[in-house]
Amino acid sequence: MSHLAPQPRARGPDFVGVGVQKSGTSWVADVLEQHPGVLLRRKEISFFVRYFHRGWDWYESFFADKQGRMAGELSVNHLYSPRPNASRREFYPAWNPRRSLYFWRRYPSARDELALHYPGLRTFAVFRNPAERAWSHYWMWRLRRERNGKRVVAFERMFADDGRWIRTQGMYAHWLAHWRERFPDFGVFLYDDIGSDPKSLARDLYRFVGIDPGFEPVLDRRVNEGRAKQPMPDEVAALLRGAYRDQILRFQQMIGRDLSTWLS
Repeated sequence: MSHLAPQPRARGPDFVGVGVQKSGTSWVADVLEQHPGVLLRRKEISFFVRYFHRGWDWYESFFADKQGRMAGELSVNHLYSPRPNASRREFYPAWNPRRSLYFWRRYPSARDELALHYPGLRTFAVFRNPAERAWSHYWMWRLRRERNGKRVVAFERMFADDGRWIRTQGMYAHWLAHWRERFPDFGVFLYDDIGSDPKSLARDLYRFVGIDPGFEPVLDRRVNEGRAKQPMPDEVAALLRGAYRDQILRFQQMIGRDLSTWLS
């Protein structure tokens, strides 16, 4: 099946990036937004994990007046929606005093709703070494809480408790298989390529979305840089390599890429 489409659909998105946190999606959004054939009004709409109660008209308003452009968005939490323990606002482990906070809105499966409403939609995710992703995610969370004077815990405890699904998000083989059940042509892009070959990555993204791959964007803009954080200790690196080893081996087989550096 070709990834090229002659015209955008009448309503709704033509492409949706669904993951993964801390994996370069801000860079990807910037590269896509620069293309004259793309309409990207808002990077993260998070419709299926935060705003589903606002309805489909609200969601589709972000893709109105396309003027021949391919319209889309990138909501990184959609990869694993509905979230585990979906009756909670977010996952609060036992050490968090807010763990009993509940809400009463229904949040659906992004995969199933997108497949039902937008047949032929191009869906994709950008994946990063899951150990590095988890460590970066932890420090984003920790620095934000420290700024707000809130309690923090050590990485090992947060990972063990799967706080904010920090461990679950790195189960790439599981999530890729899950999405491919409804989107067989689900696109896979790697964070590693942003550093090693950004020009080819940009062209591949443009081809996947269905726009002219000959457009040359500015590739070296610094987008959403994170604050400095501590380097990952050797013992944490060993813990994460062990936790994700089987998933990485399955994932690299599924996508046909050598990911041995993720295990070294």
